[in-house]
Amino acid sequence: MAAHNMTEPRTRVLGMRLCACLAALLAGCTGTITGSPSGGSGASAGTTDGTTHPGAGGGSSATGGSAAATGGNAAATATGGAGTVGTGGSGGAGGTASATGGSGADTSTACGSAAPAGVPFRVMTRLNRVEYDNTVRDLLGDTTHAVLGALDPDSGDGAFDNNAAALTISPTLASQYEALALTLATRAMAAGSPGRAAVLGTCNPQSVGEATCAGQAANEFAARAWRRPLKAGEADKLLGIYTQARDAGLSFDDGMKFLVDAVLLSPYFLFRPELDATPDSTDQHAVDPYELASRLSYFVWSSLPDAALIDAAAKGTLASSAGVQAQLDRMWTDPKADALFARFPGLWLNTQNVTVSKAPAADIFPQFDAALQTAMQTETSMFMRDFMTKDVNFMDFMTAKFTYLNAKLAQFYGISGQFNDTFQRVALDDNDRRGGILTQASFLTVSSLSERTSPVRRGQWVLARVLADPPPPPPAMVPPLDTTTVPAGATMRERLEAHVGNGVCASCHSVMDPIGFGLENYDAIGAWRDTDNGSPVDASGTLDTGSSFTGGVALEALLRQDPRMPTAVVQYLFSYAVGRETQAEDACVITQLTQAFNGNDNGRMSALVRRVVATDAMLSRRGAP
Repeated sequence: MAAHNMTEPRTRVLGMRLCACLAALLAGCTGTITGSPSGGSGASAGTTDGTTHPGAGGGSSATGGSAAATGGNAAATATGGAGTVGTGGSGGAGGTASATGGSGADTSTACGSAAPAGVPFRVMTRLNRVEYDNTVRDLLGDTTHAVLGALDPDSGDGAFDNNAAALTISPTLASQYEALALTLATRAMAAGSPGRAAVLGTCNPQSVGEATCAGQAANEFAARAWRRPLKAGEADKLLGIYTQARDAGLSFDDGMKFLVDAVLLSPYFLFRPELDATPDSTDQHAVDPYELASRLSYFVWSSLPDAALIDAAAKGTLASSAGVQAQLDRMWTDPKADALFARFPGLWLNTQNVTVSKAPAADIFPQFDAALQTAMQTETSMFMRDFMTKDVNFMDFMTAKFTYLNAKLAQFYGISGQFNDTFQRVALDDNDRRGGILTQASFLTVSSLSERTSPVRRGQWVLARVLADPPPPPPAMVPPLDTTTVPAGATMRERLEAHVGNGVCASCHSVMDPIGFGLENYDAIGAWRDTDNGSPVDASGTLDTGSSFTGGVALEALLRQDPRMPTAVVQYLFSYAVGRETQAEDACVITQLTQAFNGNDNGRMSALVRRVVATDAMLSRRGAP
């Protein structure tokens, strides 16, 4: 074999591999190919100071025409919709809260006597970039993050990158998947790699025979990767790819590499197919237990189900509410739940990457560097994690008088103390400049432009993300802010007020701008300032509720009491959980969840997650309309 010319058989096997995988994709996706409904509030909302910012993720899906294939001989179907809100015991006292929260409050009359709407249809979900990377980590033990390096981030619709309607596959992405699968398969079969053990298990080809180990991998490894038991004939097809490679003169390892490669290129790996016996039936029904296991794991872990969750599906324990909640409790305490604790608030608040749209101008803000950016993002991540995991009211993230700082960020904020590179919790009770999410540099940077603050963008961010009440897009033909004639030395507030003086613009800016004006003491990277362009900052404003304030801390106190905020939290968490934007059918369940969350559940995130998991949106589906 050492002297054998590998080029020709390798090329032939590669061709067979591509044909086999394409055939599998076509044979596995003979149902409806659908696009998401058009319209909704998830589109970007423009602003008249020349910026755009993502709208709220709470409207109906807004990616008309983006198609995704549905799997098998039946259509992949939807999550979402109204249903019975789950109940549970009271939360634990102090420390890290269990996912068993929930007061058991009666919400049966939240929507009056109207019959609950059925769950809406949703296109089949593709694994997004982060989910793919986490799945490879847990399936193959590959922690190199090759996926993150090979694939571009998924933008999603609304706030989240797990929105099924937006997770389409372009020819470019398909090509990237092909190259990535071969890379991962090659690495998995390398001698001594964790992937080799994941593929072969304890099977030793030298002692039991190569064909035996290949057959075992075709059955067991593929079932783990596809997150369900294999159907009749599927293992034989995978084993056939291995056999073709061996017949072409390739080694056992090369044959296994192509088998693993085929598993990773399958639509059953790249997608999360949910198949119906009757594809066009709109009758709502419970999801398959293995499909439910995937819904739970990709919600909480952004990764595939583990052995315990698959075992629960196999034994039928996920068919009961108690069985589902028991698995959620276990998953909540697993380190992999950090995916939910970090990704939900980070994506919702858009603070995971503060330079995602534009980096601060280096000539204006030379102190902004990679270390400061990382510190900003880490502060908010650690801060929000407390509200995700502890037995506290999540809504207090708006006004909390503490944060997490290291030496770099403490110096930037002008906060004295003993700091080093390690982040530590810092009390802010006596600080009248910092405390709460709107005074953190991550938000203040991501909601600014490269060279200056944007009161419009900051106001729109709060309306869209914190209140789920975004303003409409601006009218056409609005001139950019910089063409407005203002006196020399004018502040940003004065320039913007002159710019939006006409009635058409003022109708929206009267709602957005006061929020942004209240944050003008913070520059475009969140540093405190008393003057703007040489003139004193005027940080006063009046909200659309009629309440007046001066400064960011006072603004936060008013927003903390706004009844729209708990609804926004529920709406966004629900959207993240079910992998789509909320729709009209969800109105009743959002109302029920909000009443419970804002009532006896005392705003605990663990209780909200428990209730969301108990809705029909997570437990049921229907066929294509």
